[in-house]
Amino acid sequence: MFHFLSALKQSLRYRWSIAGAVICSLMVAMLWSASITTVFPLVETVFERKTFPEWAAEGLQEAEERRDKLQQEITALQVELADSNKQSAVPIQADLAKKQDFLLAETKAVEWFGAWQPTIERYAPATPFGSLLAAMAFLVIATAIKGVFLILSCLCVARVANGTVMDMRRIYYRKAMELDQLRIDRIGTSNMMTHLAHNMMLVSGALTMFYGKSIREPLKMITCLSIAAWISFPLLLISLTVVPFGAILVHRVSRGMKNATRKEVEGMADIFETLIETFGSIKTVRIFNQESTERKRFKSNSGMLYRMAMRMRFYDALLRPTTELLGIVAIAVSILAGAWLTLSGSQTLFGFTISERPLSPGELMLFYGMLAGASDPARKMSEIINVLVRGGTACEALNDCYDVESKVTAPANPTPLPLHAEEIEFDNVLFAYMPHQPVVKNVSFKIPYGQTLVIVGENGSGKSTLVNLLARFYDPHVGRILIDGVNIRETNPKKLRRQIAWVTQDSALFQGTVYENIAYGTRNPDRAQVMAAARMARVDQFIEQLGNGYETQVGEGGKQLSAGQRQRVILARAIVADPQILILDEATSQLDGHTERLLHDSLAPFIKSRTTIIITHRISTVDMADRVIVMESGKVVSDSTPEEAANSSEKFQFLFAKSA
Repeated sequence: MFHFLSALKQSLRYRWSIAGAVICSLMVAMLWSASITTVFPLVETVFERKTFPEWAAEGLQEAEERRDKLQQEITALQVELADSNKQSAVPIQADLAKKQDFLLAETKAVEWFGAWQPTIERYAPATPFGSLLAAMAFLVIATAIKGVFLILSCLCVARVANGTVMDMRRIYYRKAMELDQLRIDRIGTSNMMTHLAHNMMLVSGALTMFYGKSIREPLKMITCLSIAAWISFPLLLISLTVVPFGAILVHRVSRGMKNATRKEVEGMADIFETLIETFGSIKTVRIFNQESTERKRFKSNSGMLYRMAMRMRFYDALLRPTTELLGIVAIAVSILAGAWLTLSGSQTLFGFTISERPLSPGELMLFYGMLAGASDPARKMSEIINVLVRGGTACEALNDCYDVESKVTAPANPTPLPLHAEEIEFDNVLFAYMPHQPVVKNVSFKIPYGQTLVIVGENGSGKSTLVNLLARFYDPHVGRILIDGVNIRETNPKKLRRQIAWVTQDSALFQGTVYENIAYGTRNPDRAQVMAAARMARVDQFIEQLGNGYETQVGEGGKQLSAGQRQRVILARAIVADPQILILDEATSQLDGHTERLLHDSLAPFIKSRTTIIITHRISTVDMADRVIVMESGKVVSDSTPEEAANSSEKFQFLFAKSA
């Protein structure tokens, strides 16, 4: 629950809506208890064929008679006390003090009836049925007004909950974008989707409950218990002796609910993971006839989620009848105690004074009505606790995922990075994704500005990791990467990446048009600049085949385009960014040989005016290079011109033997 405080703190932005919800909840609670108080006049008047004026007159007369009788008894006790010795004076003094308290209560009753009797005689109905009609009218009007305040309360609460969750989604989405790549890789897409979708839904439910029922129901309970305490506070204490047992039970069930919620979140992440993998690779699933395998995996994950949901329903079901039973026990205890007081005519129970005035049947009925009115909100508290526990667990999961300092951050006083114009240097760089398993091992080399460098090697040799480190998606564990003599670790990553454009074989297109995806590479796109980049990337070769040209929607992930078309759009995006450092990681792997040659011819002038790093498995791409680095097992094993590599590097010759 401690982590839920972060959501509550965020919700304070909507303080006026919160204030409105509290005020409306208070009015609902007052009208709730006021509706129950109609029991009192019904019992005291209508069911005894009396009118309100008759009830007030009899009440005043009875209070005056008891007051006069108590005054006489007190006078007699005072005389008796004066004639007693020290030993016999003690019980007389105790009895005298008790009678004086009773006298004070009756005096107040006389004053109360005396103050209200003129008003009651003037405005109250003069017949028993008229009294009943007035009571029912009050009940209907109070219920209608309560409904209006309930609607207003729900609207205020909805604004707070939905607005807060909207803000939290934005905050955590921004935090997700700022996480270092290594942590994003470890968390996984499915977990991040679970947090921003399912967990946020739990937080929304908890906020709705917190500012709704968790305020409204306790206020209803407090108003009812306050009236019950006004009637007889000692009797109320006797009735609430079961409360500690309920608190212990709720605490134990809440712990089980918290663990079950954590398991549910994990199960939801597994569901998302299965859906993402299956629908994202549906062709692979179908070509290998693995539909049944994926159905079994989804069935297993769904089954686990079902079991967690049933476990939470068990806790919920356990609390509801238990709290209801405790409420009935409390009422039963109070009925037994009150009945004994009424039947015996006593005002004490087990030697304790329960009421300073004798309790009438109407007062007892009102007392029981208030306990019943308090038991309904108490029963709903189990639902409130469950929802708040789930929301708190969701907040904890969100904090654990996103409230982590990124390992790739801008230093407090970042070193300005000049526009790249000299050289890039890898100085004794070592990096590992997993502890003690380095994928780049003490690599050192320099790339002069304007040079086109091709890096080749088998899969897993560390080629892509080098450019990931250059873009500061990760930081080296050992060594430095310098651009024009500046250690990039001492710079702002965002300003570094403004000088870099990146094209990979799996680069994504975003929902939108072809034009919008090309223009994505620059903040202030100029249409002429976008069109020039499109021509250079040979997008113009296929654009007329599309239904709406550059305004054609590419679909989810660019699925409306072919793989080769997507790759050319992505390349155009990099060109329009006009970077100082261009990274092409298998950027033409989806193109046919003819299109690739045309593309190379178009790119040649563009590449020569900036530092270009190309990762490829194609010998045709190597021909574009000024220099070739061959990597093996995370190390540089050859660094030469393409001609020298082809003649003297055994690893290069092995890699391109078939091409040769």
